[in-house]
Amino acid sequence: MNKQAVIFGATGAVGCQLLDLCLNGDSYQKVIVVARRPATIVHAKLRWIESEFDVLDDLAPISGLTDGDAYCCLGTTIKAAGSKEKFQRVDYDYVISAARFAKKCNVKNFSMISAVGADTRSNSFYSQTKGEAETGVIEENLTSLRIFRPSLLKGKRAEFRLKEEIGNVFSLLMTPVFYLGLRKYQPIEIKKLARALYKTSTDVSVKDSVRIYESDELQSY
Repeated sequence: MNKQAVIFGATGAVGCQLLDLCLNGDSYQKVIVVARRPATIVHAKLRWIESEFDVLDDLAPISGLTDGDAYCCLGTTIKAAGSKEKFQRVDYDYVISAARFAKKCNVKNFSMISAVGADTRSNSFYSQTKGEAETGVIEENLTSLRIFRPSLLKGKRAEFRLKEEIGNVFSLLMTPVFYLGLRKYQPIEIKKLARALYKTSTDVSVKDSVRIYESDELQSY
């Protein structure tokens, strides 16, 4: 397999697991990581590019990514970011920059993590920003765009997220209800989301230029 992949946000919870799948699977000959932090691992397939995401427009296109895959795992919370403005910078500005850079590299598939309930008309600033990011990436007219809308994530993170922990406990009590038409709100394991990103990128049956995966569909991976 001569195909290459680039991952934005490979140091996060989902990105780390996705990177492991890409490096140790047989889908890619080379995996490029664009990250703000220095490389954390060494691997024969891995090329690590340390860069700020707000200067991606100035970064030269990466050779070898033509017809390859790009994964955008960028995301934070308003609490972790420190303000709505800083949250929007990561979850909107950086995501759009990643999409534009991937397009400049002529990738075939661009997969991005959004969130359940993403909607530009939402009263929730978080959901509204996620919806605006989706719209912004769609407007880039990528060859193939795959949008993943997970519910709350379950699994180990480098940082503690109180809302996710509360949601995971609450979900145990709500399990029967999730199967009554509300399954897309059921928390999903981080490893399942990473597997969904990895496996769907090689799914040739997807013909739509924009394909949205809701959280209930992601539970099967």
